[in-house]
Amino acid sequence: MLGENWQGIPAVRVAESGAAPGQSPVAPGRWQAIVIHHSASAAGSVDDLTRQHAAWGLPSLGFHFVIGNGNGEPDGSLSIGSRWLQQEAGAHVAERVAGSAPDAAWFNQNAIGICLIGNGERREFTDAQMRALVSLVKDLQQTCGIPDGNVFLHSDLVEVASPGRFFPKARLAFELAN
Repeated sequence: MLGENWQGIPAVRVAESGAAPGQSPVAPGRWQAIVIHHSASAAGSVDDLTRQHAAWGLPSLGFHFVIGNGNGEPDGSLSIGSRWLQQEAGAHVAERVAGSAPDAAWFNQNAIGICLIGNGERREFTDAQMRALVSLVKDLQQTCGIPDGNVFLHSDLVEVASPGRFFPKARLAFELAN
């Protein structure tokens, strides 16, 4: 079962439609960046992440999208969160070093958060996850006018191990450029 306010749909449907059923319209210029994360767990679900974020005091899951790995959510499945459906700010970028510009608040307000279920410090993400991620990022870039240079890994912004050393950064850059 998907968590409250979550809707799982195939990634291709997002690309074909540009929006999910019940989604608020995407305002031009609303989203300016994309940040990719991992769940830091071998398995997990949207419900697991929602509970974790609730324990941290968040009113809802901080990510806009979650991509499953077959261990808790179907492999390559895309779950669209209430923050995306309502076009609300995320809660996914950790505090940056004091004086960093833009700060974490800017990224949370203006960047789309995508979480891959898995731990990129321990193993690679599945091919289905990577295909879904590339499809989603390309769709979001086109829909929101986000350039390749504004697609970040969480570890590009903050000293964290997300999405991990096994995340195929070069593959993602190549696929986004082609």
